[in-house]
Amino acid sequence: LWCWFQNGKLTLDTQVDLSLHPEQHTIHCLIDVPRCYESGYAIVEQDPDTGIYDIAYVLDDYENERLRQILNTTWEFDATVRSGVQGFIHSVVGIPDDSTDPPSLQSYDVAQGVQEVTGYVVDLYCWDVRNGLALDTSVDLTLYPEQHTVHCMIDVPQCYESGFAVLQETSVGSGTYEIAYILDDVLNALLIAEIEAAYPDVDQRSNFQGYTWTATGVPDLAQDPPVLRSIGHSSYTGEAAIITTSTTSTPTDGTACTTNPDVVIATVNDLTLSITRDCDAETVEIQMEYANYADQWLGIVFGEGMLGHALLYTTGDGSAALSVHPYFIDAMNGAGVNPNTGDTWTVTEHSVDGTTLQLTLSSTFAETSVPFGSASTLTISYAFGTSDTQLGYHGSSVGRVRSAFTFDFCTCSSVVTFVEGVGDYTTVTGPVVDNWCWYDNAMTAFDTQADLTLDPYDHTVHCMIDVDFCVASGYALLQESATAGTYEIAYHFDEYWNDVLREEFLAIEPTARPTLNGYDYTITGIADVNAVERPAIHAVVNVTGYIVDLWCWFQN
Repeated sequence: LWCWFQNGKLTLDTQVDLSLHPEQHTIHCLIDVPRCYESGYAIVEQDPDTGIYDIAYVLDDYENERLRQILNTTWEFDATVRSGVQGFIHSVVGIPDDSTDPPSLQSYDVAQGVQEVTGYVVDLYCWDVRNGLALDTSVDLTLYPEQHTVHCMIDVPQCYESGFAVLQETSVGSGTYEIAYILDDVLNALLIAEIEAAYPDVDQRSNFQGYTWTATGVPDLAQDPPVLRSIGHSSYTGEAAIITTSTTSTPTDGTACTTNPDVVIATVNDLTLSITRDCDAETVEIQMEYANYADQWLGIVFGEGMLGHALLYTTGDGSAALSVHPYFIDAMNGAGVNPNTGDTWTVTEHSVDGTTLQLTLSSTFAETSVPFGSASTLTISYAFGTSDTQLGYHGSSVGRVRSAFTFDFCTCSSVVTFVEGVGDYTTVTGPVVDNWCWYDNAMTAFDTQADLTLDPYDHTVHCMIDVDFCVASGYALLQESATAGTYEIAYHFDEYWNDVLREEFLAIEPTARPTLNGYDYTITGIADVNAVERPAIHAVVNVTGYIVDLWCWFQN
């Protein structure tokens, strides 16, 4: 506003007449000159008859600050670069006030009381029914919401059906968390759709922890806890901590593990447990030595209070060989104890010497729901029965719960590795589609209802960038299949390429997006040949910096 009012509509730096050429106003002038950015901003529109520009609306304080953040974020803090960029077109949703001269625009968000909320997400089953304990790991979510797995929130019916809430610290730096807002039904649905799209491999969701979400909505403070209600232009972004694997692992205290595999051992009363994890091979081995064995069943539960994923040992009823049976326990009654057919454990060693039972079990990170690849702390409870042929509640007549084990793990973490001749660059070109239209809408464009397997070019950019669930689902690149005239997915984009494509879409004038059908894209990256279900292509990152040895960094 300083250039417009105080400087006679002339830009301070180039002396261009803004009523004729607002496209020649530099970003440097708008954001780097104190008198300019402190004065606030206005949006100008052109008179179609005279070609002269005049102020359409003066922005309020909220939109001024939002615009400053956009300008700073887009061009970072480099005045030299900003001097070479001219003309900034901005879109605002607001409520006009024509009683002022020139007219002003109140932010829609301010008028509706819209707030942006960021925090860890929890399901209400774990928070309310289980008193803040994660169902899968029994972690106290009031202290460690970052250790709540995506698997628990999105794959367990009682968890995802209960709805979700966003947590925040009770006070800055307190280390304890409480519900900031419960999400309404619309935001719950958006959150579930986003998590499913971001982590499509169900078997790997146990390896992702601490899902953080940023959402905009209108707080309903009449509810306790407050409810965040969606609005017409609700926006949201989120991510979990990605746990990948390599031969290097790092514990929660920041020091490096000295060996791989890493081993943790603990003894409680008559039971000794040793857990060995190999981050490179993604395998886990559990050795149990029970010193009070009397031909009875023995069960361990990965969680406090005997709730969570469980393993039950029994020698069978005479007609069956000894076995270890995976279970999932979500209630302390018969209906809450159910076989977990999705987990696989193998008995590799077994012996009984008098009253001492020795048992060794093995599995892989992918074959067990227990997050061995990502957990930093794991609590294990155990119980035993009086018989090997009849299971029963571990009360006073059948067995009893012993004290719980607590294991502190290193967290498997990724390292940058280059292997000559492996992971060559791949360049592919083809039309792009969003994953929601392809997977959730039966390969049909949401806007045009076109069959994307036949005509991916009858799919608008508007659908791919302006529809919330399409944007959140990410993108894939199609190529013609072996059947002439039909298309199939060649590669899915990783998060880097998803963000690049989103930025490219957003640079297209919003009014042009509904009429822009089909979008060809060329991408260069490293093909992920191991992603059989959904082949992906990953961005290539060149890293430059000083080299240090890990002993000096971690051990010294």
